[in-house]
Amino acid sequence: MLFTEYKNWISDSEHIDVLRKIVYAPKWRFGQVSDDQIEPNYPMWFQGFYHVHKHEFNDECPSIAKTLTERFLDLAPDNYMLVRSMASSNTFGQDGDFHTDWPVFGQSITGVLYTDKTWERNWGGETLFAGEDNLYASEYEPCKLVTFDSSIPHIGKGPQRRCKEMRSILAFQAVEANALRERMNKKLAKSK
Repeated sequence: MLFTEYKNWISDSEHIDVLRKIVYAPKWRFGQVSDDQIEPNYPMWFQGFYHVHKHEFNDECPSIAKTLTERFLDLAPDNYMLVRSMASSNTFGQDGDFHTDWPVFGQSITGVLYTDKTWERNWGGETLFAGEDNLYASEYEPCKLVTFDSSIPHIGKGPQRRCKEMRSILAFQAVEANALRERMNKKLAKSK
């Protein structure tokens, strides 16, 4: 299977915390894209919680985001480092694009936590994964975490027109430490 699902990954009280401190908080910014190499870019809503270059959470990061990020890291191998902790949201018409989060198989893991309060199947919002010859879907279900190798092409589908809500997620990513250092060093060398 291309992905692993963990239903009810967060408790009811954690879910209330996520809703109150992230989903319904007035901290959303507009401009996140799935892949900045695809033109034209179609942005969506986001909240960033982690500075990868500083290796620390930002000052506005809610404690529940830190707690869930650390829980996600427990699913990654010990030699993996956090590179992403963020919230993302889209409304009708704001589908992402198929993209990968890391170029090499076996070096990175991504997690997507579905955060909405309620969700109807007819509202869409699934995450699609591109296998070699088929597409596979993880249905949007509140409180479910989906993990997968970051090199697998995937897309977060926006909600269907029947949905008057945002489709919101928390996204996490960790990368094998040596692979991350190598990539950062290459970026530094290019910028000189």
